[in-house]
Amino acid sequence: MENIYQTLMQLPLFQGVSRAKLLELVEKTRFHFLKYEDGEKVASRATACTHLKFLLSGSIRCEMSTYDGKVRLIQTLHAPDIIAPDHIFGRSTHYPGNYYAEGQVGLMQIDKSTFMSFMQDEPIFLINMLNILSRRSQKSKESLLSISNGDLRERLAYWILNLTSRNATDIHINARQRDLYSYFGVQRTALLNTLAEMKQEKIIDYTINEVHILDRRALRDMLLEGIEFMEE
Repeated sequence: MENIYQTLMQLPLFQGVSRAKLLELVEKTRFHFLKYEDGEKVASRATACTHLKFLLSGSIRCEMSTYDGKVRLIQTLHAPDIIAPDHIFGRSTHYPGNYYAEGQVGLMQIDKSTFMSFMQDEPIFLINMLNILSRRSQKSKESLLSISNGDLRERLAYWILNLTSRNATDIHINARQRDLYSYFGVQRTALLNTLAEMKQEKIIDYTINEVHILDRRALRDMLLEGIEFMEE
């Protein structure tokens, strides 16, 4: 139990919850602990998000794409993390992508009704969830605004950071270059020059159909030198 407590305390949703309170919840609540083997699907795109899923051990590969299929994002999430907490409430309560185990994975899940009772009994859960939802909502709006304003390097960095999770690794964005320069409203040469600069700095690598993020932290550092950026 001590190991689980230490892991959960690293997640924003459990910030401020005492060890005594967590032990009390464990005693009176049925937590579901699940194990997945390498390659097993943990969650499927467009299926109902009825549980909060906590990644306690191992890593999960997340694959998401736009509805027209022009942009496809692949990233690896690492424990401790929560899978799509902003999709358990709202109008669209479905997983935004497909999630697969990378090696052996340990999950803990809580159904929606149980978590709602947590929020009613312990306000800190409600505050933490509201903070998570608010930050993600604000990031979406800021990302949309950033695409059409400012330096292209910063715009690309902001876009990538908002698409990906803070501790994600092995990040790939599959998209044709012509779709990217159309999306950002720039000339082809401007996009290619910017990608080449970022590749030279070992921040990314790229081909005609893919951008591979080599150093996500460098993107964040780039923004901290210019526009305001805050992650969860």
